[in-house]
Amino acid sequence: MLASTPAAAKLNSIDHQNEAESPVESAEIVTATTEDPKITELLNSVEQTLVKKTKEKSESVAEPPKNWFQSEESKRSVEEQRMIAESNAKPPPKPKTVPEMSEAIVHVLGKYRLAHHSDTKKWSAKGKFLAQVEKFVAKNEPVRLVLPAFPFKSPNKKTKVLGTLPDAGEEMALAHLQGFASAIADVYKPGANILIVSDGLVYNDILGVSDQEVWRYGQALRQIAKDKDFNNLNFLRLRDMIDGEDLQEPLSEEDYLRDAPRFREALVQQHLPAGYDAEKQVNNDADTAITYKGYVKFLEIDLASNSDSMTKAQKKENHEEIAKKMIMRGKAFAAAIAKKNSEFVRLSIHPSTETTKLSMSLIPQEGRVQTPWHSSLVRAVDGTITMSHAASVSAMTHELIFENGRPTHFRERSELFNWPGMDVEFKYQYPTGMIISAREPNTHYSLQNVHMQKVRQLATACSPVILRGFSDTTNEHIYTAKAYDAGVPSPWTFGVKTSVKDSRGSNPDPVTAIVTSSEAMPMHYDGFFFLIPKVQPDGTTKMVSSQPRYQYFSAVSPSTPGSGYTLFASSPLIFKNLPQPTTVEDLRKLTWDCRHSSNWDEHMNNLPMIGAHPETGEDCLRYHEPWPQWKTKFTYNRISIENGDQSYIDLIDEMLYDRRVCLYFEWTQGDVLVSDNIKMLHTRTAFDAKEDRELWRIHFN
Repeated sequence: MLASTPAAAKLNSIDHQNEAESPVESAEIVTATTEDPKITELLNSVEQTLVKKTKEKSESVAEPPKNWFQSEESKRSVEEQRMIAESNAKPPPKPKTVPEMSEAIVHVLGKYRLAHHSDTKKWSAKGKFLAQVEKFVAKNEPVRLVLPAFPFKSPNKKTKVLGTLPDAGEEMALAHLQGFASAIADVYKPGANILIVSDGLVYNDILGVSDQEVWRYGQALRQIAKDKDFNNLNFLRLRDMIDGEDLQEPLSEEDYLRDAPRFREALVQQHLPAGYDAEKQVNNDADTAITYKGYVKFLEIDLASNSDSMTKAQKKENHEEIAKKMIMRGKAFAAAIAKKNSEFVRLSIHPSTETTKLSMSLIPQEGRVQTPWHSSLVRAVDGTITMSHAASVSAMTHELIFENGRPTHFRERSELFNWPGMDVEFKYQYPTGMIISAREPNTHYSLQNVHMQKVRQLATACSPVILRGFSDTTNEHIYTAKAYDAGVPSPWTFGVKTSVKDSRGSNPDPVTAIVTSSEAMPMHYDGFFFLIPKVQPDGTTKMVSSQPRYQYFSAVSPSTPGSGYTLFASSPLIFKNLPQPTTVEDLRKLTWDCRHSSNWDEHMNNLPMIGAHPETGEDCLRYHEPWPQWKTKFTYNRISIENGDQSYIDLIDEMLYDRRVCLYFEWTQGDVLVSDNIKMLHTRTAFDAKEDRELWRIHFN
């Protein structure tokens, strides 16, 4: 029997292909890795025969005329003419006016508000932010935003945080801010810059944190931004808020520590309004009252070890006095920021009425919103983030993860992270996916030894999963063999493995020509246009999509940095970030249809917008982005909502590219990537036609 070997599975898959020329839809998952020379020889012989037959078949197909995508009007049917008109009913967008562009930018700002599910149309302070943004747009300048944040780690190192330096929490917060800036650049070419002003020296002496700890925290934060290429984030220090100071970067630690007390004193002297009374401000100003209550609450834990000898009443009084001092310093700091950056859009990590500032969460998290310097980051296997006090995380359910010898976050325990014989680390990406690589930079484990069933399961939980720095990833025999360890490959008419690269016009197939080009593509899931006959309940036969479960790529030759990205949009994140009043239930009721210019007669209709994941039961978006003719020189399509408002199309299209939802993945040579084709949608950005960008791809079930 050959059924227990990958080679046998491969033979069976090829046999299925010869019979039906359709992806294998259900088959036993094969995990054995036994290799038999005789089987391998037989396998190679069958593959050669398949390639020969596929080549003969493709050569027998008449090459379509050069303008097959633009038939002569006289040859078009009435239905085809109607569909073409509808497909192009939405012309290329015209350049936006200054008010229109400002509106688009403020729409992005609204997505990142603390209450990000709120309907931005009812945002009372929207007009104020529109006026600020319009000043930048009128000058065609980057939108500038300023955020006072990232002071230092909580004084309570016993129960709240993992140390004195930034960890995975701060890294995720910076990634979220970079995504925020990139989201503005997606709608406004000059983009945005976010200025982070550390308030560490404003408060540290009140809370018993040393100036040196503030310095080292700030330096490490800047290094993270540099290492991660967060190029739209910039940093300022307290000294930059003081009049008359002109100390140039790089600033030495010695100079910083020498001048820190003077900077604090100057801040209050120069910027605190005369006669300012913190207690009156708390009683009379809603935003100040919200901030004050937040201070009192976190001081109860931050200073827990400093007040053991106090009574409960004494502790309360002490915390309230410290909170008032912080309010006073904060007032001076806010005044300094407003004076130095008066034109900037003001961001805040504190809840507020949003009359003067936009309140935002620094981390996309479940449960109570907390900052990374007051809590520790906790990851579920599926990538979901919870911010929690370190002492409250159970060692029974989570393990403490170290990087470079320091604890950085907690991760849910799972055998999926146990790779015997390999010392690897699992690095979650923003906003989805993970990269697996050897912990030691000069170690390169072979793809041949990777446990592909674990990769498959991780991809089901948190796609895409990228293997980076492994060897043998562009060895065609090993790459192909590992597909059989992951599952049962779904051969198409071109064979098990395809090379996705620019064919430079040599591909005669109108359906796949855009795939083998350098053009950008619509968001989609693979297999949508791969149609097979299926008997319906009424006995009729209908052509339906045959969708493989997983994509499996190897980056043989990636494009140059900055182009040829592959984008992966996560269904769970789309549903999590839907703007009110839209809900998942609204989308679940929808069906849609699609027509494709390569065959207008093949009308795909009654397509559910949401389907259940075959393994987890999760809601998954089943959709294909409309692609009008003006976007491509190849085939185009038209879709419509069959039983609802057509505005859902615009909403979904926007969500697919949302930076909180979509991973913009840049390939490195030798990367291997596995993605769940049911949970994720994907696309590709354009790249230079002169480049030899090439990815190998295999589908498997």
